[in-house]
Amino acid sequence: MKGLRVFTSIALLTAATLSNAAHINHDGKGQIALLPYYTVNNNFITNFTVTNRSEMYKAVRVRLLDSRISADLLNINLYLSPYDTWNATLRKDPASGLPNLITEDESCTYPDKHQLQAGVTFDDSYTANTTEDLTEGYIEIIEMGNIADGQGPALDNDKTTEIDASGSADGLINTATGDRSIPENILPQSNGIPPDCSIVTDAWNAGSTSATAINGFEPGALSVDGIAEDNGTSTEPYDNSQNAGLVAPSGGISAYGIMINIAQGTAFVQQGVHIDGYTSVAQHYLPDDPVTYRLPSLASGNIREAYITNALGDDKKGDTLPLTEYDTGALHDISPLPSVPMGSNPLPIATVLSVESVSAPYFIEQTINGLTDVVLTFPMRKHGIYNGGRLTNQHDPNQAACEGLLNDNIDDGQTVQLTSVSATVHDYPHNGNGEYCANTGFIDNGDSTNRYSHDISLTVDQFDYEADSEQVLLNDNGTPVPIGGEPTPVHILKLGVNVNSFFLTQLNSSNTLFGSPVTNRNLIDLFSGLYKEAGWLKLSFAGNSEYIYDYHLNTSISDLTEVSGGMGAGVANSWTGVPVIGFTAMYSELQSGHLGETVELQRQTNRE
Repeated sequence: MKGLRVFTSIALLTAATLSNAAHINHDGKGQIALLPYYTVNNNFITNFTVTNRSEMYKAVRVRLLDSRISADLLNINLYLSPYDTWNATLRKDPASGLPNLITEDESCTYPDKHQLQAGVTFDDSYTANTTEDLTEGYIEIIEMGNIADGQGPALDNDKTTEIDASGSADGLINTATGDRSIPENILPQSNGIPPDCSIVTDAWNAGSTSATAINGFEPGALSVDGIAEDNGTSTEPYDNSQNAGLVAPSGGISAYGIMINIAQGTAFVQQGVHIDGYTSVAQHYLPDDPVTYRLPSLASGNIREAYITNALGDDKKGDTLPLTEYDTGALHDISPLPSVPMGSNPLPIATVLSVESVSAPYFIEQTINGLTDVVLTFPMRKHGIYNGGRLTNQHDPNQAACEGLLNDNIDDGQTVQLTSVSATVHDYPHNGNGEYCANTGFIDNGDSTNRYSHDISLTVDQFDYEADSEQVLLNDNGTPVPIGGEPTPVHILKLGVNVNSFFLTQLNSSNTLFGSPVTNRNLIDLFSGLYKEAGWLKLSFAGNSEYIYDYHLNTSISDLTEVSGGMGAGVANSWTGVPVIGFTAMYSELQSGHLGETVELQRQTNRE
């Protein structure tokens, strides 16, 4: 069983291993790009851009997720030629109140670009969120692999991704017999338009025609461990039916977004967070497949190593990290839709994104209507990392428990039939008879008498420009403590995307910059004795306990992972903090002008 395997620890990864370990790429490109925020509220539209900064042909997944439960709202496959850029805009559909995505871009996509050019409104399919929850969210962009390009630079043994007229692809283009080259047809011509984007749909159809012959595109698969696999050779596009047509990814994807207030003309630019070393095999899936539409995910890569630079910046700390007890998709309630696979390897991405605190400037000078919103997004929350709950095998005490005992160093996952979608899935909870058991889930991780046991808790320290400081006092629900009241300086962040709006009660102003829905926004009153309208903030996730967000000691992580003790004794380094991305946005008015600015969060990472 995989839970009994030795998890080899690497105190300092060697140079030869570093390329095969998850890490943040500060050059602004990678296999993954994460955009912390989109919004269509308060007269805003959100424009975002995905660029292939490499000489390879790429298959890329774009996934838009809601702000509450990080549920998939729209999935798009991009098929980008070398140095190609794809751009889209999110706006509010006035009829439904939901976001609508539209693009004028001519790059090839699935679904077909003509559908996207006409505009696609998000589908409100989930019971756990509301229409307002969909009006803001975040974006995941994941490279699925390189498209084999024959004599080009991709490592593909000179084979080309094709639709072979014979019905069986060999990677060699014979135009005389009617073979069709996929790279040739997605490469824009002098007019900026690819010759034939219908080849993408045709390639998927060709791959589904025969159960034995491999042709066009065919989907990837997860191993029994719940991570990406490719049973063939990563440099051969047609030696195996898994990921047919693609070869190993190589990174080079870059993304950024711009939130534009069309009434005021102000723009707020956000830079993507880019991660490399996430996977060494392709992960190609259809975005509308009811079983695999949530793949690839941030937990489905096959590389289990992670590293960050050390405190001096002259070396790196790294470890091989354990898998989760079950596929994280089995544990994510997206009712009424079935909980389909998302992978069992979230910890490499979670640890490299983790911080103990972030710092951000603020500006709320009321004479010029100063506003500050700080966006804090938790992209690993849906994968069970600090989501406010502890995993249990008997979520409903009136029903039989699922097979196995959590946190016992044994993998309880099994291959089962998921009857809701008529598919076989790996690493799912079972009842001992090989049948899927739905009685796993997360129970409240919080002790009502101990606010520090909740996930995720936030404390705020306010500093003026002269280094004077004071802690901002909040009740557990984020409201200010009354004068003379007992301070409880903790705020509980319960959403995937948390927009924190700072204001001063003394000045009778509680306006917000992005206009986040009232039920979602966190209004934080800087009402302390400083009364300063500008300065900077330290936002900490450590609460009162030294180990509350220690991956080795936190009970929610221990129950989630298949090794006893969370990370396990084999992991040598200290991994603390919570995985968060975001930025601070500030606004003001000068005479008749409107000014807007964003600043990246300054991240305090445990590098010991």
